[in-house]
Formats: sequence, structure tokens, C-alpha cells
Amino acid sequence: MTDQIGNQASPASNSYLNNDGIDELTPMTRRKRVSSLSLSDQWAGSLQMTPTTGSTGNLKRIGSSKLSINNGLNAVRVKKTVVDHVRVASYAFAFDIDGVIVKGPETIPEAKEALKLLNGANEYNIKVPYIFVTNGGGRAEQARAEELSKRLDIEVTEDQVIQGHTPMRELVSVYNNVLVIGGVGDACRKVAEKYGFKNVFTPLDVMKWNPSVTPYHNLTEEELAVARDVDFSITGIDSILVFADSRNWAADQQIILELLLSKSGFMGTVSDSFEEGPALYFAHSDFVWATNYNLSRYGMGALQVSIAALYREHTGKELQVTRFGKPQRGTFKFASKVLSQWRKDVLEEHVEELTTEEGTSDMEEQSPGDPLLNDPSQNMNRNSKPTLLATESESESDSDNEGLTVEKLSKLTLDLPPASTVYFVGDTPESDIRFANSHDESWYSILVKTGVYQEGSIPKYKPKHICGNVLEAVKFAIEREHSKELEEWNNSAVDPDADAATTQLSPLTLVEETKVVPKKHSAKFEM
Repeated sequence: MTDQIGNQASPASNSYLNNDGIDELTPMTRRKRVSSLSLSDQWAGSLQMTPTTGSTGNLKRIGSSKLSINNGLNAVRVKKTVVDHVRVASYAFAFDIDGVIVKGPETIPEAKEALKLLNGANEYNIKVPYIFVTNGGGRAEQARAEELSKRLDIEVTEDQVIQGHTPMRELVSVYNNVLVIGGVGDACRKVAEKYGFKNVFTPLDVMKWNPSVTPYHNLTEEELAVARDVDFSITGIDSILVFADSRNWAADQQIILELLLSKSGFMGTVSDSFEEGPALYFAHSDFVWATNYNLSRYGMGALQVSIAALYREHTGKELQVTRFGKPQRGTFKFASKVLSQWRKDVLEEHVEELTTEEGTSDMEEQSPGDPLLNDPSQNMNRNSKPTLLATESESESDSDNEGLTVEKLSKLTLDLPPASTVYFVGDTPESDIRFANSHDESWYSILVKTGVYQEGSIPKYKPKHICGNVLEAVKFAIEREHSKELEEWNNSAVDPDADAATTQLSPLTLVEETKVVPKKHSAKFEM
């Protein structure tokens, strides 16, 4: 670390924050190819290639005229110079928030347009699923989503937001009494209680119980109003959860360290071994973070370093902690599950919109390239959603491609393939880029210059691409992915000029097969 925070030097390589082994991880590789075609086109292809024995219904498809796919018919793609029908992308985005979307109270100007592009307002008419993965916290995910919605003039749901402490909800069944650190007042207590934790305490409760614990801080009227009456000499703490950045480093460190050195988490006691205290969890390890001030500020990672140094000085031992947030593997797995579910939700909504429109307009006015079921024999309620499975585990089949598994029984079931690429956009090399580079080779790291990272410095963790801002990052990815999608589209398409027998329809034409081979109810679509 240099003398000035603004120089953005990383903590030393032997820093306490680098003892998690992440730098030694080998990113997971794909055993099978994942298609770059849109999810909606893969879904359509699955339907077209899995006729049900005895079915008399149709699969209608929009183009220059109405189409129906009956048994004995198969769809053939037509070569294109641009893929621009309305669809849902096979790739996805994940964004950091601070330094990428916002900077303190200010919204980064390019962020609004960037998100509108991903919502489909782009020249390729493609909707790209995205989530937000921030190390920030201190409030409910719903509150964060509402703020982003207002700032960006779009709808963001809590299902798209992962904060540093979001994965801690999985600890609810593990601990009864938890001390939550950080945030303003009792905001973090409310978040923890919403997660389902039974008994949630804050440092304000401890200071109210015995003001001598932190002799240099007297509780204000606002703090007393949210502090609870608890006797911590008989109420033990099972775990300490640092949810958000501390607003009072002196008081919080004093209480945390006393509990770490205690017998079974009881205040006012000291363990002989210093190994009887509660477990300690941190929502993230960001050493610095960006605000609208011209220099970065110390964050939760710096608090970790401080507490670890004090603990080592007192006990001669290395402090053991559990970390969440970026770049931790646990948070990566959690984010992958959330993104998988959100991709499924976006595709499901897309299909539902199409089926609804088909019921009212008979598909005349819909966008080309999107399939609809019009098959009475399938007993599918047109007002109900198809069931899309968000599972992204690798198939055990011998196929070279990963595709959409379709089961045409009484309902439609899709087994989503992994995202062809996940673009992660961040501003901090030590957390964001390290996070994107360490776990899965299909994640593509993009570093922007609107936050912690400053142009001219050499990032310790090298991104795959550097952009000026989030809008440049989104445009870069959309163009990159369209090129891949177009190539794959044309590789399996026919040239209408070279085949007079083929009637040009957008984006599909139909050719009659000489023989129909009945297939199982469940089939794998391969491109």
C-alpha cells in the first residue's frame, strides 16, 4: 500500500485479505459447447424438432406470413446479414453497482442508456438478462432495487439484486443469537430479521446495556430509540455478522474483539485459549471503494485488516473469518444460481407474452422469430406460463452441444443451458475482476474507469477488456455476441438465392420431410 489512497495501490501480496486461496483457483471449463443462438430460438428449435406422436396441432411462427409447423414439417433457417428479430439472449450480464452504475449520490450518466439497451432497445431487438452483484449492503434487497429503478428509469426487482450480505440468509438455521454490525441505526437488524434470524442484536444494544464498553461514545437520542434492552452477561452471541461498513470503527472493533476473546460469546468474559468466541463473518473484503469524493475511501476489507492485526497482537494467533461478497467462491455460486433463475424468468415472461398475444391477435402483429404453441392436443392453458427449469448442470448425454431440454406433455418444460457468456462489469480489480476471472472461464471481465480503477494505473488483476464506462461495456458485448450468434445462425441456415425450392420467410422457412420419425416426449435440441 502506498501513502496515498488515491494511487489505488493494492494491499501487499501477503496481505491478510489474500489468505483465502482464490488466486490459486483454476476457473471451471466447459465440457460441452453452449450455443450462442438466443434462448428463444433454441426454445423454438426444440419445439420444431420434437413432434408429438398423434398430435394434430400446430406451432405457429411469425414472419412475412403466418406459419404453422405440423407433424411432418421441419423448420429451416434462412441466411441473414443481421439477426434482429425479438428474442432473449443466450448471454447475460452481471454488474457491480458502486463505481459502475452509481457513484455516491450521483448516477453515472451512461448507466441509464446501458440498461435500456439490455432491455431490448437496441438495433438487434435482443433482450439480455442481467443482475447486480454488489459488495454494498446495509438495507433490504427490495430497497436497493427500488432505488435503482428510480435512478435508472427502469424496473429492477429484488430478484436481480445480490448484496454482500445476501448469501448470509443461508445461515438462518445455523445461529440463534447474532450480532449484526454496520449500517445506520438498526437498518441491518431489520434486514437480518427479514432473512429469518431469530434474535438479532446490534452494537447499540451492547452500548445501552453497559455504556462503559465504549467510554468515548455516548448514545444519541436517535440511537437510544432503536437500541434494545438486553443483558449481555447472560445472553451469549453465537456469531458476528458484519453486514455493512461500520459507522463507528472504534466502538465496533472494541465489541467485536471482546466477543472474539470471550467465553462462548458472553460479554465481560475472557477465554483462556482465545478460541471459544463466536464465529465472525464479513459481507465482503473491499479494501477501498469509490464515492463522489475524488479519492477512494477505506472499506470493510480495511476493517478486517485492522481487527486481524489487533487480534494477532493480543493473542499471537491468526484471526479466522468467513468472507462473503466478491471475489469469494460462495458468492459466485450464489450469484450463478440467482442469474440462472433470472434468465429463466426473462425467457418465461417472453414466452408468456407471445402466447398472450397469439390468443388475441392470432400472431399477425408479432415480431418475427418467436414461436407459439397453438396445439389443442397439448391441453396447455394459454393463460398459464410454460414451466422453465433453471437447472444449469451439465448434461450426461454424449452431445457436443448444450441445449434446451423440452418435454411436450401437459405443459412445456425447458431445462436452461448455461449462459454462453456472462459479462461482469466492475470498477475494482481486487474484487470485481478477481471475482470474474477466478471461478468460471465463461465469465468475461470488463473493467470500467468510472470508479476505483483510474486510467494509467496497472490493475493487479487483469481484465479481459477495459472500457471507459458501462455503456461502452454493454455496446462492446452486444456487438461481440451478435457476431457469434450470426455466425452460428448462418452455419445452420440455407441460402434462398442458391435454393430456388426454398421459400424465403423471416426468420424461418419450412420444408416437408419425406418421413417423420416419432420421438420421445423429451428431446434434446442440438445446434
